[in-house]
Amino acid sequence: MDEKKDRNQSGEHEENGNDKEEYHFLREVIKKKPLDKRQIALRVGGIIGGAIVFGMVAAFVFCKTLSYLEPEEKERINFHETGEDTEKNISDAEKKEELPANTPEPTQAPVKEQDEEMNLEDFESAYEEILKVATEPERSIVTVQGITSDVDWMNNSYEDSNQVSGILAADNGKEYFVLTEYRAVDQVDRILVSFSDDTTADAHFLKRDRATGLAVLKIDKEELSAETKERIAVAKLDSSGAIQRGETILALGSPAGYNNSISVGMITSVGNTKNTLDNEYHLLTTNIMGDNEGSGVLVDMEGSIVGIISQSFSTEKNRNVVTALPVSELKKTIEILSNNEPIMYLGVKGQNIASDLSQKTGIPKGIYVNAVEEDSPAMEGGIQNGDVIIKMEENSVETLGQLRKELDKYKENQKIEVTAMRKGAEGYVEIVFDVTVGAV
Repeated sequence: MDEKKDRNQSGEHEENGNDKEEYHFLREVIKKKPLDKRQIALRVGGIIGGAIVFGMVAAFVFCKTLSYLEPEEKERINFHETGEDTEKNISDAEKKEELPANTPEPTQAPVKEQDEEMNLEDFESAYEEILKVATEPERSIVTVQGITSDVDWMNNSYEDSNQVSGILAADNGKEYFVLTEYRAVDQVDRILVSFSDDTTADAHFLKRDRATGLAVLKIDKEELSAETKERIAVAKLDSSGAIQRGETILALGSPAGYNNSISVGMITSVGNTKNTLDNEYHLLTTNIMGDNEGSGVLVDMEGSIVGIISQSFSTEKNRNVVTALPVSELKKTIEILSNNEPIMYLGVKGQNIASDLSQKTGIPKGIYVNAVEEDSPAMEGGIQNGDVIIKMEENSVETLGQLRKELDKYKENQKIEVTAMRKGAEGYVEIVFDVTVGAV
C-alpha cells in the first residue's frame, strides 16, 4: 500500500513537473537578398542607351520637320528696272568686262526702250484715231428720256423716267426723226430728247415696230436753234451686208447702260439669226462688254453706223456682250416708221427649212410654222402649226426674210393666196389658203 502510495505521489510529482515545462516553436528570420551589382549596372546601361537612341530619333525628326517648314526660296520676278538696281547693273557690267574676249556671252533678249516708247505712242495714236472716227457719228447720237408724272399716296406729285440712246435717222426738211427703243417711251406723259450739244427738245411718238421693239419719234425743227442744227447731223446709215467677223467696231451711245460712252472691239459673229413675227434678223455679236439695258449703235472704222444695239435679241449666254441688228435689214422698217405707214402683218413665227435640213428630216423646203398668233390673218385663213409655207401668190418663199419682203409688197386688207405643205396620213400635201393681209 505504501509502495502504491509512493508511486502515486511520484506520478503526481512528474505531472506537476510536466506542467512547469516550457514549449518553444520554430522561429524563421527572413533576410533581404544581397544586391546584385552586375544586374543593376546592366539596367542602368539599358536606360541610358535607350535615352540616347530616343534623343537621336527626336533630333532627326525635328530637323526633318524644320526643313519642311522653311519657305522654299524662289526666283524673284522683276517687272521693271528701277534706280535701286543701279549697283547690281554696274557690278554685272564690270564682270562682263573682265570676261575673256572669246568667252560667249549669255543669251539675253535685248532691251529696246526706244521701241517700247514707240509702241506706246502708236497705241495712243490708235485711240486718237478711234476718237476721230467716232466724232462724226456722235453728232447723230441722242438720249431719249420718257417721263411719267404721278401722285403718291400722300398726294405729292412726282416724276419717273426711263432713258435710252437713239439716233437722228431722217430729216424731211420740217422734222427730225429719231430712231430709239420703244420701251423708254411706252405710255409716258412726256418725251425729251437731248442732243450732242446738250440741248433738249420735246419729241412726239410716231410709230413702233412690234417685231424689233424699235420706235420712231419726231421733233419739230423750228424748236431747235440754228447753232444746234449746225452741231448735230442725221446718221449715216451704211450697208452692213459686207461686214465680216473679226472687223474692228465701235459701240457708241450707252452700250453698258451709261450715256456718252465709246467702246472698241471686234465683230465675233455674223451668222446667227433670231426669228420674230413674220421676219428674221441676223445678229451682229461683238466682244464689247454690254448690259441688259444697253442701247446705242455700232460704227465701222469708216464712221458709218452699221448696227442698232438691241440687247433683247441677245441669247442668255451673250447677255454680257453687245449685240446689234444690222442696219441693212432695218432700213425698210425705219422708212415705214418714219413715214407713219402701216406694217403688213401675217402673224406667224417659224423656222427656215433649208435643203440639207429637208433631206435629214423629210420636211419640205420652206418656212416651218412653229406658232400662229391668235386672231391673226394667218389663223383666220386656216394656217396651223406644223404647216410649211412655200409660196405667197406665185412667188416662192423659203425663208422668213423672203416672206417679209413679199408682205411689204401688199396692202392692208388685200386678199392673197398662201401655199403651204401639210403633213397627212400619206405624207405632205399642198394646200392653198386664202389670207387677208392685216396691218399693225
